[in-house]
Amino acid sequence: MNTISYQDFDLLIEQTQAGYRARVLNSPMGQARADFVLPFSVDELRSLFGLTGRVTRAFKYVALPGPTTTPLDPQTFGERLFKAVFAGDVGTGLLRSLDEAKRQSAGLRIRLRLDPEVTELADLPWEYLYASPLKRFLALSDQTVLVRYIELAQRVQALQVTPPLKLLVMVANPSDAPPLQVEQEWQHLQTALANVQARNLLTVERLASATMDALQARLRKGDVHLLHYIGHGYFDVAANVGGLVLENEHGQSQSVTATQLATLLHDHTALRLIFLNACEGARSGRADAFAGVAQKLVEQSIPAVLAMQFSVSDVAAITLAQEFYEAIADGYPVDSALAEARKAIYGAGNAFEWGTPVLFSRAADNRLIELPQGNARPMIETKPFEPETIMIPAGPFLLGSDDDGEAEKPRHTIILPAYRIGKTPITNRQYAEFLKRNKRQEEPKQAGWFLRQPPSGKLDHPVVGISWHDARAYGTWLSQATGRTYRLPTEAEWEKAACGPGGRRYPWGEAWADQRCNVGSNDTTPVTTYPDGASPYSCLDLLGNVQEWTQTIWGTDENASDYTYPYDPNDGREDPEAKSYNGRVLRIHRGGSFRSAATQVRCSARAGSDQATKVTWRGFRMVMEV
Repeated sequence: MNTISYQDFDLLIEQTQAGYRARVLNSPMGQARADFVLPFSVDELRSLFGLTGRVTRAFKYVALPGPTTTPLDPQTFGERLFKAVFAGDVGTGLLRSLDEAKRQSAGLRIRLRLDPEVTELADLPWEYLYASPLKRFLALSDQTVLVRYIELAQRVQALQVTPPLKLLVMVANPSDAPPLQVEQEWQHLQTALANVQARNLLTVERLASATMDALQARLRKGDVHLLHYIGHGYFDVAANVGGLVLENEHGQSQSVTATQLATLLHDHTALRLIFLNACEGARSGRADAFAGVAQKLVEQSIPAVLAMQFSVSDVAAITLAQEFYEAIADGYPVDSALAEARKAIYGAGNAFEWGTPVLFSRAADNRLIELPQGNARPMIETKPFEPETIMIPAGPFLLGSDDDGEAEKPRHTIILPAYRIGKTPITNRQYAEFLKRNKRQEEPKQAGWFLRQPPSGKLDHPVVGISWHDARAYGTWLSQATGRTYRLPTEAEWEKAACGPGGRRYPWGEAWADQRCNVGSNDTTPVTTYPDGASPYSCLDLLGNVQEWTQTIWGTDENASDYTYPYDPNDGREDPEAKSYNGRVLRIHRGGSFRSAATQVRCSARAGSDQATKVTWRGFRMVMEV
């Protein structure tokens, strides 16, 4: 881990008689100020991402002619806001501060402070600030992180924690409130956090019921470092009060104001961060800058709160939670962790949802947790005979192909939880250990095996000549011997490990390249022979050498699969106990073999063979569940 250090650029926005003033209170290059008005028409602000009343308060606008019918996109909005706020000496100070921070091998933390007199500006998505001189969004870089800073007298000290961090999830879906897909969100959150749980860096606990009593009882039992809320939020404009909709003992709505919640949480000093996956969690009061949920929680004790200023899609929410919590578990400052999550959302092709999360913080350096470093961190001990596995992160990826065989169509996006997969196929050396410990297991149907010992000189070649049942038996034994869960990969897991999230045609890229895999030959090669053929996740030997069994059912006819795309893991295709009416089940194998021509192998190619067959060009690799 190599986290970045930061210099502070403190920017205060205050009111003037004619508009607003931007004042640099502190920076590597001193102070500066510039007066401005907002360069947007009312209609433009109303159009921004479909928002309505949230952005139509008493702003001081530039008098732009006539209504507009073209919604503002993030870059146009951010560029115009930047040119207004960072005019003159303020903009010059920013650029010089960046140079100075870079000279000191540091980043620049832009701490945005909104004066209580300009609470209306809190509804603007400042996260879209686009620096024209730099030609980039400021918040889309860990070199220029942006935080809505709330300065309070009490200092925030980093909490020393020995992993795993404890994350408590509160899921509220009252019976008398508009229904939410909270169970789906809970599943998505578990998927997103599978990586850090597998690394023993974080544990996830769901509160039994979303009541204030249940929350208080849980907090009495022990430390919670992170609290994640899924449910309804609200902001009562008339009462100038924000809050969350929890449940009472009968499962019905109970409105809990931000003040009530903050009072309950105030004394729980181990709580470092609250993640509000709720509508209006980032909204503030017009008459009180601390009336909103996130702001009130920070004011009353919580070091940092991450809240949403717009709705967020499932895919973006998974990426946000996954990348953010992984970076937190790796010891990143909270604003730097959010920058990592923003980049992941943007990198997946999402043009605007990266700006949805808003970070409110009262911590000066946003280092909320101190974790052990290096060898002091917990590790998973593996047995000498276990195959090396590689973590495949949770999230979406493109499965299939629209340009090849009918069995591979249509290309579509699916979401998989995290898992670990063998870096290489199982080798003769590894399979020999299985035979040594299982006297009733048959030897592979391959020349050279003698007295349960593998062929001489081929210890690191993939094992071949085994049936699907043999491969499954190996996984059962490996699970029992290690205490972890091993099995054959589904075809979707195999393909993601091969092609990466973007759906490459070959593990190494879109174009065929010679000497990247063993095809058009007469025999297997050692599994590490072709390092240049590695997948985006560094898995080897995924094309050529040996066909690889998967868990997935093809059907009963070699010429046409009974299980077509779109892929549905719940339609029976992943049933390991499946039996056909005539006792014949074909299972999917992937990757081709040394006998294949170059034109026959690609990440999306799929075919099936009888699960009882044993041929000298077919092997397997394992998945370890996390």
